[in-house]
Amino acid sequence: MSFKMHFGHDIYHLRTDSLKLTQQQVADAIPISLREYQKIEKGELSPGSEIFLRLVFFFDIDIQKYREDL
Repeated sequence: MSFKMHFGHDIYHLRTDSLKLTQQQVADAIPISLREYQKIEKGELSPGSEIFLRLVFFFDIDIQKYREDL
């Protein structure tokens, strides 16, 4: 699985299963546009390093999980 698909899958499940947030709430918190967040979550867009780090901190993700993908 590619990095963008793997990361998108993970943030989708964290958002919906654990945090019960809407896509808009996450996009506002980061902050990025809703459309950009949707593309990242669907695996259509690989986030740049700054947005990746914002999402990692927001969702409290262990960055080592993606070490092989990067």
